[in-house]
Amino acid sequence: MPSAPPSKSYYLVCYDIEDTKKRNKLAKWLLNYGIRVQKSVFEAYLTAAEAMEMMEGARPWIGEGDSLRVYELTVESYENKQVIGTPLEHLPWNNLIV
Repeated sequence: MPSAPPSKSYYLVCYDIEDTKKRNKLAKWLLNYGIRVQKSVFEAYLTAAEAMEMMEGARPWIGEGDSLRVYELTVESYENKQVIGTPLEHLPWNNLIV
């Protein structure tokens, strides 16, 4: 009997990187894991292992005075988000049919 796929969670990923070159490289890295919803904010739908991989892979671009923050969201908190302006409706990815 095949095992169930790992469960996924929603994540809000925010960064503040002073150096432009490092900031651009980090943003490019994060595109492997999520969708950019603002200049320094991404939303992602990942397993816990993928989230750890994303954070560990980001370390080279986080210097003194920089930060990367990753918040795990509940389905309810993600679905109840409030947006003023143009909403980007791209999640939940668990309903995506390929």
